Amino acid sequence: MRLAPAQRVPQILDAALQEFSRRGFTAARMDDIAQRCGLSKGGLYAHFDSKDAIFKALLDRSLNRTDWAQMPQLAAVAGTRAVAEWTVDRLHAALLAPEVITLVRLLIPERERVPLRVDEWKKLTQQHTQQVMAVIHHNLEASGRKDTVLARHPWLVLSPIVHVLLWHTVFGEGAEPDPHYRQAHIDMLCELLA
Repeated sequence: MRLAPAQRVPQILDAALQEFSRRGFTAARMDDIAQRCGLSKGGLYAHFDSKDAIFKALLDRSLNRTDWAQMPQLAAVAGTRAVAEWTVDRLHAALLAPEVITLVRLLIPERERVPLRVDEWKKLTQQHTQQVMAVIHHNLEASGRKDTVLARHPWLVLSPIVHVLLWHTVFGEGAEPDPHYRQAHIDMLCELLA
């Protein structure tokens, strides 16, 4: 069945993620990805010219889940707790999605075999982190909170969620490091935003 690219590409990416998970990036073959999503090899190449292109699209998809510019503005419309909850909810959705956990699991053992993929992940992650930090910094400035620990070290926003991501990567998605981690993250942000 012929599908529009908007429908077919997600199928290809899902199939590729399964193949990369099963075999590793290096051992996965375009033939296997095509077969898993019900395409001929030529059909797959009509959408992606290489495994690298598929992997980059997976990275893009996994990191482009949130429009950080939509963050509520401190003091303008939302209180500190509302901003903290919004931020933690979006970070949780973006970084603890099963796809992201799977990609992190793939990148760790493959890092020496596919350094270009790891570099792409690093660049994309840094771009998105800078975007989040810029929005938070702007939010702090707009609310008159220019000299706070969070303004000086905005990466602190990400630290708890990165800890949970690492936990899930190592121990599996069902295990939680602390059943109250989400609430603790919100409470920490409230204190840092105050």
